[in-house]
Amino acid sequence: MAETLITLHSIWRWLVLIGLIAALVYGFSRSSDAPPLDKSTGRPFSFALMILDIQVLIGLLVWIAGSGWQLNVFLAWIHPVGMILALGLGHALVGRATKSGATGGYRTAAFGILGALIIVGGLIPSGAWF
Repeated sequence: MAETLITLHSIWRWLVLIGLIAALVYGFSRSSDAPPLDKSTGRPFSFALMILDIQVLIGLLVWIAGSGWQLNVFLAWIHPVGMILALGLGHALVGRATKSGATGGYRTAAFGILGALIIVGGLIPSGAWF
C-alpha cells in the first residue's frame, strides 16, 4: 500500500505545482477594476489549495504507512512539517483576503499562494524533480 501511495504522491505533485502556478497567475493578473474577491471570484485559489490539501493528506498517509519518522531528517520531519506550514500559509492568506472582500484581496491571496509555492518548491526532495 505504501508504494501505491508514494506513486500517487509523486504524480499528484505535478497537479499541485500547476494549480498553484495557475492561481498565482490569476491573482496577480487581476486588475484594480476587478470585482471584489469573494467565494465565487476566489475559486481558483480555493481549487489550488484543495489540490494541495489532497497532496498533504496523501503525504501524511505515506508518512504513517511507511514509518516516515524513521527516515532521514529531511524526509522524516523537514519535508512534512514544511508542507503543512505551506498549506497553513496558503489557507490563512487566501481566507483573510476572501473575508476582506476587497479588490486588493487578489494580491493578498496571490502572495499566500506564492508563499506556499516557494515552500513547496523548496522542500520537494532533490531526486524527485524528474
